[in-house]
Amino acid sequence: NCRIEHTLKPRGYTMMRLLLALAFSAGAVNGTGDEAFEWAGTFDVADINTVFWSAQSDAEGHYPDASMTIVIMQGNADNSLTEALELAGEESLEGACTELQPGNALPISSTGTPLPCYKLMFPCTMEGSGDDAECHADAHTAIWEIDTTGYNNIAVFAQHFPIEFEREMHYLKGPGGEDIEPIAEHPESTRSKRWGAAIGAAFIVMVCTLIGVVFLAPVFAKLQSEHESLVTVLASAFAAGALLAAAFYLMLYEATHLIAITDDRTEAEASAWWGSATLLGFVSPFLLESIISFIVGKAKPEERKDPEAANESPTPSRSRKVRVLSGVLLGDFLHNLVDGFFIGAAFANCDTSMAWTITAATIYHELAQEISDYLVLTNKDQGDLKPFMALGLNFLSGMSVLFGVCIVLSAEPSNFSTGCLLAYGAGVYLQIAATECMPRVHEFATTLNLRLSGFLLFVIGATAIGLVLLDHEHCGGEGGGDGHGH
Repeated sequence: NCRIEHTLKPRGYTMMRLLLALAFSAGAVNGTGDEAFEWAGTFDVADINTVFWSAQSDAEGHYPDASMTIVIMQGNADNSLTEALELAGEESLEGACTELQPGNALPISSTGTPLPCYKLMFPCTMEGSGDDAECHADAHTAIWEIDTTGYNNIAVFAQHFPIEFEREMHYLKGPGGEDIEPIAEHPESTRSKRWGAAIGAAFIVMVCTLIGVVFLAPVFAKLQSEHESLVTVLASAFAAGALLAAAFYLMLYEATHLIAITDDRTEAEASAWWGSATLLGFVSPFLLESIISFIVGKAKPEERKDPEAANESPTPSRSRKVRVLSGVLLGDFLHNLVDGFFIGAAFANCDTSMAWTITAATIYHELAQEISDYLVLTNKDQGDLKPFMALGLNFLSGMSVLFGVCIVLSAEPSNFSTGCLLAYGAGVYLQIAATECMPRVHEFATTLNLRLSGFLLFVIGATAIGLVLLDHEHCGGEGGGDGHGH
């Protein structure tokens, strides 16, 4: 049995394409275009015997129009949109088109001059008149089946942009419910990946590396020295709650939708990819620490030569300082690079609320982590750096989050790749929360009041992330065959 499943499209992507559609529609009205079609697209349907064309009413229960003329024909082998192909589509749509109600088969036109076209009749009733006329939906979704047996490539020419008729469901789906995206489009679509927002998020994370500057103020320096346990417990518990909530409420569940079950990917394979990416993320910080320790060596406390100086702090040797600084700064560089990878993936393919939520979770744990890094770098027994030098080096190592964002946005990840990145990122978050943040809470929360304070901050951190579920949309990216299949 064929199943048609809803795939929520990212708001920025859909809005951008709608604006593009309106712009070209305006051009046609003003006489800047004379094509009989507003939109054309080519699709690779090799090894697919049946696809489904759909249209949906908007959130208010109206269709943009009562009908839409369309013609589907044999496409070019390279899925290009040539002038000859566009001319055939235009000539077809200039003729009389056969009305086609939902539920009927939508044929691929192969014979005739011009090729026969069809008018898709949407299940709606016209209300009002003139500019105020609206087509009120009698059914919110209309579907036509297309038999693609014997075709490797098809070209579609339509009176309207098909995304005008999308609400939650992509306009062309395969037999497994997967989205089938166009290879080429007319007019050419430019997908918005929110570079500005993603880079802005990266800069916010980078600013967190300067959190140590607060300890230059006497009041905070005194707070840290006199209430170290309280500061550590509150910061670590809040970060742990936010990280675990981001992993369980959003990233892991979202990844199961993006690493979809398709005709080419069984349920076992999808589960294997999801689980393996998560486990790899969980062990990555451990592997990274092992590699760094192997390269720079493990720092050991300096031995005191004077027995009478037992109560004095030893002065670290130059080699030990180098090992500590290399371990902290190199580890922070690679850690932030990974953060940039899944922040970039979120802004590339997820809705705005989820992208900023992942950024917020990153910021929460970065604040706790960067405070720890700063204290290590300035500790006379470890890094022994001056405060401003520590801040500067920490900021430079934190710039890798920007590199990670740019790498992912430039790579244009598919749904599958985005799902793997989200699962990997969730694994990293689980590891940080379970082996870094919570152990600090257990170590420093030695009284009942500290334990209750830690629990309260954990709940606040988790709630701050969980609130995004009130207005959450699934991620969705480029690339056919990677839709929601679970």
